[in-house]
Amino acid sequence: MSKFLLLLGPSGVGKTAIIEELYRLDSRFVYISPYMTRRLRKGEKNKISISDNQMDKLQNRGKFLVVNSLYGIRYGTPISPIIKALTENKFPVLDWPISKIKVVTQAFPDQLYIVYISPPSIEILCDRLAKDKRDTDGQRLKNAREELAIYWSSGYFGIYDFEITSEENQIPKITRAIYTNYLKSFCS
Repeated sequence: MSKFLLLLGPSGVGKTAIIEELYRLDSRFVYISPYMTRRLRKGEKNKISISDNQMDKLQNRGKFLVVNSLYGIRYGTPISPIIKALTENKFPVLDWPISKIKVVTQAFPDQLYIVYISPPSIEILCDRLAKDKRDTDGQRLKNAREELAIYWSSGYFGIYDFEITSEENQIPKITRAIYTNYLKSFCS
């Protein structure tokens, strides 16, 4: 039996890079492509861009596990690819907002493996967010500071199965640690 792998953590900790590395480690990983109400960025390939109207229609038809609003964009997580991957003993994987963790824990009890990824420091996270130029208004850093304050004070303890720090230039090592512990969770 496989489990749904959720990667938690603020913007800038490397969740996308880790997911890409997981694909290289094991072809059974299936990224659950979210639908979103913005255009794809250059080079972005694992998301599905749709209009607000299309999002509303799919949501009304019950196609999404949840619809999140984040940074002025709506994201819909489709439920059928998750179920299909689990049924086929593949490894569904998705980066997930910690604020919506209850939705997925209720939908997939005993079928989740949750990893929290933190930056080595706020300063390093700030540098990463500045480098990728996605935090033009400072909202991602503000949200990250709030989330990390809770995390570093053990406010999320018990929500995740494994935690790791995303040290600089260590994505393959971090990914292998996540992968190894994810596979071990099948035996527990």
